[in-house]
Amino acid sequence: MKRSRPRAWLLAVISSMLAAGVALSAGQTASADPAGVQRTLDWEQSADRTLPAAAPPHLIKQWATSYGATNVTSPTRDGSHAARFELRKSDPVVSSSKRAEISQRDEQPADAERWYGFSINLATTWAHDTSAEIVSQWHQCDVGCPGGSPPLALLTDEGRWKIDFRGQFIDLGPYTTGAWVDWVFHVTWRTDSTGLLQVWKNGERVVHRTGATHDGGPRSPYFKFGIYKWDWNTGAPSSTTQRVMYYDALRLGDERAVHRDVAPQRACTRAPSVASASATTYEPANPPANAIDGALSTRWSGQGFGAALILDTGAPRQLCGATVAWHRGDLRWNDYTIHASQDGISYTKVWEGRSSGTTTAPETVLFTTGSLDARYLKISFWANPENDWASITEARPLGL
Repeated sequence: MKRSRPRAWLLAVISSMLAAGVALSAGQTASADPAGVQRTLDWEQSADRTLPAAAPPHLIKQWATSYGATNVTSPTRDGSHAARFELRKSDPVVSSSKRAEISQRDEQPADAERWYGFSINLATTWAHDTSAEIVSQWHQCDVGCPGGSPPLALLTDEGRWKIDFRGQFIDLGPYTTGAWVDWVFHVTWRTDSTGLLQVWKNGERVVHRTGATHDGGPRSPYFKFGIYKWDWNTGAPSSTTQRVMYYDALRLGDERAVHRDVAPQRACTRAPSVASASATTYEPANPPANAIDGALSTRWSGQGFGAALILDTGAPRQLCGATVAWHRGDLRWNDYTIHASQDGISYTKVWEGRSSGTTTAPETVLFTTGSLDARYLKISFWANPENDWASITEARPLGL
């Protein structure tokens, strides 16, 4: 590898960075701002563990049996308690249908912006059924609102997760039983083009729709969660007689909240796939694809102050950190920054610092901004004590 600049130049670069106040220390995970969180229902507060006798404070009970909604200590997603919902085909009708749900009160203001984060675990007995069921729904207001089906609902149907958004079904892939699935819904409740629906499944954004989100009325829709299976009331075909699921880590936020305020707390360890890698510069023998091939024996190398490796995950995801392995990483440190972007054009700095200089293995850094919705990561090299070459053997984003 050719070294085209003298060591004196490199030392001058480092000195100028320090003079400019460029941080060289490792980043720390930012704490979430809880100001916009209106309600946390993770069942850890004893005052909330009122099941099955009653719904938690300020919520409404909609089940008629001793097993309809109960508190359990296993499985849990957040802490040591969760809620268990069970609905049987033989259960009494509640609020004109077969359901075991907990409901908000119908008191949401008009044109509200709301965040809803929660986690669902379908019991291993949740077998494929010819009939669908709702497991979370947003119900139109009760008085002065159009009737009919809820404008937004999360269902299981035909062995798959689906969203019913104003009568349009959005397929979100097959469900797996016995595992927690994290959901975040962000809705701006509007009847015109300014409405917004965003949905994240296990940290990956899977829905982004603009336009009307409900059909009108003096208030915005309110939230209900649990099991609602209308076919058991109408006599439509169904091949099951029982449904059991678990619900945990519920957080409700207003317009001040962001994704990380309501998302079920997940360690920053998920490694989403990388669709492709590019770079601002590279030598032909060491192209950017070498940094995502899973081999520490190959590398991307690019020369110059600010040389950058760009990772494309293929879709917007909740990213919270990265792992980076450096060529000769056990012999020299590297100063670098990481920027994130949704569109590959506008980038936000999420981390800056220095590698340890003690290992060639991947090193983990967590974004100082906390998690954010992004598709691209740009890893930019600024200095090392040997030359002006960036050489990364492996790099991966980390998500929630």
